[in-house]
Amino acid sequence: MTSEDDYDYQYSDEEGYSVEGDNDDMDWDSNENPNAPPVQYNTKIASPIAGLKSGIRIMKAEEMRPMLMERVKDMTEVLGVPESAAMALLRLFNFSKEALLEDYMQNPDKILKKAGVYRRCGNAIPAPKSGDCAICYDEDCGDLLGMPCGHAFCHECWYDFCDNAVKEGPVCVQTTCPQAQCRELVTEEEMEKALGAGSPGLQKFTNYQLRSFVESNALTRWCPGRGCERVACAESALAMESDGCIAHCDHCLLDFCLVCGVEPHAPCPCKELATWNEKCRNESETANWILANTKSCPKCVSRIEKNQGCNHMTCQRCKHEFCWICMGDWNEHGANTGGYYKCNKYDSGPDIHDQTDQSDAAKAKRDLDRYLHYYKRYHAHQEAQNFAKKQLKQTEDRMVQLQDATDNAKWTDVEFLKTANEQLVECRRVLKYTYVFAYYMDSRNKMQRERFEHHQEMLERFTENLSELSEKPLDQMDRTAVVNQTRVVDRFVKNILKYVEDGMEDSM
Repeated sequence: MTSEDDYDYQYSDEEGYSVEGDNDDMDWDSNENPNAPPVQYNTKIASPIAGLKSGIRIMKAEEMRPMLMERVKDMTEVLGVPESAAMALLRLFNFSKEALLEDYMQNPDKILKKAGVYRRCGNAIPAPKSGDCAICYDEDCGDLLGMPCGHAFCHECWYDFCDNAVKEGPVCVQTTCPQAQCRELVTEEEMEKALGAGSPGLQKFTNYQLRSFVESNALTRWCPGRGCERVACAESALAMESDGCIAHCDHCLLDFCLVCGVEPHAPCPCKELATWNEKCRNESETANWILANTKSCPKCVSRIEKNQGCNHMTCQRCKHEFCWICMGDWNEHGANTGGYYKCNKYDSGPDIHDQTDQSDAAKAKRDLDRYLHYYKRYHAHQEAQNFAKKQLKQTEDRMVQLQDATDNAKWTDVEFLKTANEQLVECRRVLKYTYVFAYYMDSRNKMQRERFEHHQEMLERFTENLSELSEKPLDQMDRTAVVNQTRVVDRFVKNILKYVEDGMEDSM
């Protein structure tokens, strides 16, 4: 890194700083545990998650059961149907009371039949209480258990049928009568009679009902954390209709997009990210072939493996400094040469013939070249993000070492290392998704694209600076430089996200 590329920023802890260059709203009152803690948001500089909003609660799944039963009770009273039927009707309409009532009032019988509860709601056919079982054909099986549809079976066959249904998993809530061609739904009533009140099988069935409520409800989403069973609940449908609504699980500490369930991906919208991921899956073999784990030094051609997060590479053999992304000379990435991180911009190439060639083959090549430009940079920041996460796990050991090596150092004196590494993880994540966002930008708006690439370039520049500073050996660590650079990068992350959020109309 040349001295011309470095800017000196000074901060104080007290002063500010600047850098130049259709769904039901959740009824919280129905929760049996109204004092459950709301989602806790990261407010430290190390976690500038874009879009973190209030009005999102993280709850245990069981805490949502009162909400489910409140809706069931409402529909039972309004429609005059049994609770088991109300549960099935709500599930048919993704637990939206408004949607259910709108269709039900137009044609009640049609909706009841569609939900599989027509016979249960005042149209039952008397079932025999004794006789032959229609499954095992036993003539001496005692009392039979019947359905509202009039079909009856022995206790043993009912038990086996319901037990096997529950073992199938969540789909058991859609189980219908054992009689062939019968569409009457097997509800909690039949499950309780067959499996027994308080039985493990019945408990699993009711849990699957609750799970269907969580997964069908447009206002709720399971936390995607491994092994985490918390549920994120939006206060209204508005939160679920806008990109960038981020939840923070106070159990597993994971941040995730409430709309699509993946990691926060600002500035890229959910739909574009889904399209990008699908494209990456389709193009994976080509991209993986190009993105080998090693590259040749552009000067001496020796093979180099990238094992750290910084893209500023130095060949151990010839000492040539170059950029891992574009393989260009690192000195050509300075501000004095027209752009520190020039390789963030897509250049379709100077070959006019290639650009005017409208053959299918030429167009396919241009499309692939453009995709690979953005994919390589997306992939590079993804790898750097993974490295930063790995480094973050080792940070506490480095903090202990630094504290031991520093006279009279307190733990707060070395916490800057953790803050810097947390910031790097966030920066790499944001940068990764800026390339997805840029890939889908309108290519006709040249000025808007150039402005965005400028902001992207600046963020990459200072992220690389911070990466280099934080990866230095502890005996060469400059605390002031790391702290200053962390704050600078934090500001640039917020600026580029704010720029996109404002429609990219004004510069930062």
